[in-house]
Amino acid sequence: MPETVSVLITNPYTRAQADAIAAVDPRVRILPIYRPTGSPSREEWPRAEGAELDTLLAQADVMLGFVVSAEWLEKMPRLKWLQLSSAGADRVIKAGIFDKMPDLMLTTSSGIHEIPISEHIVASILYFSRGFYRAVRNQPLHKWERFTADEACAHNVCFIGYGPIARRAATLCKALGMRCVAVRASLLEQQPGFEAVDRFYPLGDLNEAIAGADYVVVAAPHTPTSEKMIGREQLAAMKPSAVLVNISRGALVDETALTEALQEGRIAGAALDVFVQEPLPAESALWDLPNVLITPHNAGSNPSYDERVVELFRENLRRYLSGETLRNLVIKERGY
Repeated sequence: MPETVSVLITNPYTRAQADAIAAVDPRVRILPIYRPTGSPSREEWPRAEGAELDTLLAQADVMLGFVVSAEWLEKMPRLKWLQLSSAGADRVIKAGIFDKMPDLMLTTSSGIHEIPISEHIVASILYFSRGFYRAVRNQPLHKWERFTADEACAHNVCFIGYGPIARRAATLCKALGMRCVAVRASLLEQQPGFEAVDRFYPLGDLNEAIAGADYVVVAAPHTPTSEKMIGREQLAAMKPSAVLVNISRGALVDETALTEALQEGRIAGAALDVFVQEPLPAESALWDLPNVLITPHNAGSNPSYDERVVELFRENLRRYLSGETLRNLVIKERGY
């Protein structure tokens, strides 16, 4: 480990947060926090360019940011470790980060979203079970229409993927009296929160797991093998009364097949926070379907987001400087 480790931050953190990162170890040198001109969104930052940015990129041993472009990577000869402030690494992997830097350590912020997104999942379930979608539709019409609402209690929820978000959501669903099952790639790895699940299914039994569910929650990582894992066959396996909840990535669901299933009443509804194309195009039929809840990819939004990323990064930075295994280290062979 060199005498100093230069850290480049491309998130809009405060000086106090940067100072807290620097306080991890005397060897940490925080480069000037990069601020692109024009205040672009975080998704637009990787398109920023200029001599000031190039100078910072060339000095960085470690980078903390939301995303990084291929153009940036070509200007970062010293980069050893990239900490993403997002839970998923699919965007940077798709951009070819491991092709350009096969030895780069890549970590995500998986786990910091478990509170808001697990609550979002439960809110989506209650939105449909209590018939709020009908009430919301009737309110601007001043329409008093009484209806019989359902209960989440005693209903079945199937989680596709069982990471930190799904584990906490399953615990909340269990507290509501729901029966939880989960589909996951590894049935051997045991972690806290598994006691909330009545049964685990391997990926090969995905359709069987879905068939018995009243709510299907997509919470798996986006990898080449998970794209469109919810397609026509899986939608056909769902109950006509079932609801799909997707808080992962839009690419995991065949959006065309889902739209048709919703239009034709082959499933009861969908709560969608993510889409194949974002923002969701204005001409998408999903906007006007009465049995669809659309949120703008903000299920993970919360007032403590930056603080949680900083704390995770500080812990990982301590581990990095001590030669310990980093938290949320991406295994490039599996894509997460």
